[in-house]
Amino acid sequence: MKRQSDDAVSQDKGFIEEEAAALEIDEAENAPEEAADENTENKTIYDDASDYKFLKSRASISHHSSGTHHHSSSGHHHHHHHRRRKKKMKKWKKVLIIVVSAILVIALSICVTLQILYLNGRSDFFDVNLNMVVPETVQAEVQDNGDYIMYKGVTYKYNHDVTNILFMGVDKRSIDDETAQGTGGQADAIVMIAMNVKDHKMTLLAVPRDTITDVALYSPSGHYSGMKEMQVCMAYAYGDGKEISCENTVSSVRRIFYNVPVNTYYALDLDGIAAVNDSVGGVDVASPETIGPFTEGESYHLEGKLSENFVRLRDKSGVDSSMKRLERQKIYAKGFLSTMTKKLKGDITSAITVYNESSPYSCTNLNAAKVTYLAAEFMFGGGMDTELLTMPGELSYDNQYARFNIDEEKFFEQFLSVYYERM
Repeated sequence: MKRQSDDAVSQDKGFIEEEAAALEIDEAENAPEEAADENTENKTIYDDASDYKFLKSRASISHHSSGTHHHSSSGHHHHHHHRRRKKKMKKWKKVLIIVVSAILVIALSICVTLQILYLNGRSDFFDVNLNMVVPETVQAEVQDNGDYIMYKGVTYKYNHDVTNILFMGVDKRSIDDETAQGTGGQADAIVMIAMNVKDHKMTLLAVPRDTITDVALYSPSGHYSGMKEMQVCMAYAYGDGKEISCENTVSSVRRIFYNVPVNTYYALDLDGIAAVNDSVGGVDVASPETIGPFTEGESYHLEGKLSENFVRLRDKSGVDSSMKRLERQKIYAKGFLSTMTKKLKGDITSAITVYNESSPYSCTNLNAAKVTYLAAEFMFGGGMDTELLTMPGELSYDNQYARFNIDEEKFFEQFLSVYYERM
């Protein structure tokens, strides 16, 4: 009996030890799962999107945990190796996503920036308040400050798709600050550039330098001292040689053009001609006259100093020397714009290159927004048809200087054809 009792006790003890051992195995197996549950209870997809266990469902984790009894050690090794490989693939994808996202963000930022510049540039060009003034010699009725004009029984409406840029070629080697009144230089080349962005048409209205108009007299510091009738080219001389001179020339030309809005100006000195010319790779022209190194009817590819000679040379012995030079300047302007348009179609940043090349030699209120707008209009608008016009009138001389007297009626009709639409 005692042996049987001892055997029973021994069996009970063995059973208890087996149960304890089993309990320890269960606790060991369940501990990682409980820890994992505790760690993943409060996780979200934003905490660790690449965590392998977190992406797996609880059932899947539990299945693998309980299945470890049936895998060999080699099976465990294969499972962990597979898990590490999947993590590496996810990191590769993550890097790819980051790179692609960065490229998209940069591209989007550039597009947004260009769009903002384009819209700001358009606003700068077309933010106008009309206040047209027509002389009594022109029998026309101005309505709504010039939004409408009645002329010879016809009503004309102002075209708000037209904007102006006044170009001035200054007869100085450099645009510098001046200290004496009347020494700012003369604007030997004056061209009103009227851009119709709707019809993609550009009209260059060459203003003879000897056109007589009222010019405001300013000191370099900006002090106003009155008005005087003189050649329009002299308006640049009365100012500081820079902004005040440019603005004074704009005001004088606006008087000739019935106070039409001019929001943009660009003045270039003599040294800037070759620099700007060469920045577009040179300009092709055909000479309308024989002068200096040029022969009438011959074609030339202008580079460097040759471009300056083409637009500046003048035979002062001829009465009409200024008008002949103006004709060459018009031909050059058309050639330059044609070359510039071709470059813009290939590379929109060409406009910035030309702008930067001209900066040391120019005075302008063009800015990045306006340049972007112009480049976009030229590039995406398919360029612009260019028309060259010269103001109608007669050139004469008095005891002091040449005078170009405008044929007011013909010029007014020319003006209406550029800036107004017939109703």
